[in-house]
Amino acid sequence: MILNLNKDRAMTHYFSRKPLVTFQQDSNTGRKQGPRPIPEGRADRRIQGFRKAGFTLIELLVVISIIALLVGILMPALGAARRSALSIKSVSNLRQVGIGLASYKADRKGFYPIHSSSITKIANVKPRWADYIFPYLNNVEVYRSPNLDEREFVELTKPFWHEVSLTDAEAAVRAGSGVAKPVLPSDPAVHGGYGYNFQYLGNARSSVMFNGRESDLVALSDTVVVGDTTGSAKNGEPGDGGAAAYALDPPLGSARGSGKGSYYEGGGDENTGTYDPGFNYALRSAPAERNNGQAGFVFADGHGTNLSRAEIDDYNQDGFADNGYWNGLGDADSR
Repeated sequence: MILNLNKDRAMTHYFSRKPLVTFQQDSNTGRKQGPRPIPEGRADRRIQGFRKAGFTLIELLVVISIIALLVGILMPALGAARRSALSIKSVSNLRQVGIGLASYKADRKGFYPIHSSSITKIANVKPRWADYIFPYLNNVEVYRSPNLDEREFVELTKPFWHEVSLTDAEAAVRAGSGVAKPVLPSDPAVHGGYGYNFQYLGNARSSVMFNGRESDLVALSDTVVVGDTTGSAKNGEPGDGGAAAYALDPPLGSARGSGKGSYYEGGGDENTGTYDPGFNYALRSAPAERNNGQAGFVFADGHGTNLSRAEIDDYNQDGFADNGYWNGLGDADSR
């Protein structure tokens, strides 16, 4: 039987360039005979095999470079896929809002809700259009755009009425106030990013208060109900301070008006020349193209889709703004 020296001793012999040795045991006497040198070539091969178990620095750098290159190629594709997925989710949200609206109207002889209310607030919250639909679609997530950026999430969202009050939203509006919850939440659920076509479907302002009715609409598939909104830029950036955060203005003021002027926050018509899709509105709560460069909408017939501003604001595509997709008539000449 051959007995090897321990590893430390073998390594010491190698690096001192002394020949490695083994001892051979006589099978009859039991005495060790030797030492017998291990050929240097064999020891070299053993150590070389040990060295090949790892990577050289150059090999590691090559692998890292390849990984970095692949990441650089894949990241834009992954970002585009994520944006596309969020766009699809937003349209799905809007379609579900359309289903909730259909249930609401079925209980009210086809009437649409008003956009807001003027009752006494609780914790600075009052009922708005999303609160009237909520009993028919009680999923808070679908009332908020998944594409809001950090600033928009702060400025454009509003707490739900049911988070602060024990009184149903419409019952509170009829009574002029609601009963506050004994304990108010520190982080209430919110809705935001979607605005209501209030100038044609339901305005809560006393000077023009009305509820639109489905039977009055001629072109259901061409009438915007709810869509992505920028909010108004009256306070600086669109939607700052929650300005018109839950409203969606048509490109031109309606014949009935908003109750203040052409738009939710007042003023006169803007962008009245040759239509400029990149126009910076001062007061209009305009469609927000946050879904891969388009805005999402749900229409009176329940279908949802993404359209650009240039498409939704110019029904007959003559290069000038009109209210054809907003007025319920599918008529570019009516306001």
